[in-house]
Amino acid sequence: MKAVGLFTAALLVAGCGGHEAAPLAHGKLVYTEHCSSCHQPHGEGYAKVYPNLAGNPIVRLSDPEPVLEFVVNGRRSMPPFGNELSPKEIADVVTYIRQSWGNHASAVEPGQVR
Repeated sequence: MKAVGLFTAALLVAGCGGHEAAPLAHGKLVYTEHCSSCHQPHGEGYAKVYPNLAGNPIVRLSDPEPVLEFVVNGRRSMPPFGNELSPKEIADVVTYIRQSWGNHASAVEPGQVR
């Protein structure tokens, strides 16, 4: 019986704070599936073909609108994802990009995706 109580307590503690990490974890999955083949797993991109996302000044802007615009509508060789991904998936992947590889920009909410 004591083991069941400890197991339950461990589950409760493990769940604390998990809601904050969930968008980043989900964003990483979306990035891996839809973005990493062009922008590489660590956001380095390919020179003169696909821009780096790590340390990118547009990614780091206080306003996420330009990055959201690129993801939703595409740009140059980047396809649009607005019809393929949900607003939550887009918000999570842009949050992941804006908070990974040395980028320290704010999170994005699904309501910001247009």
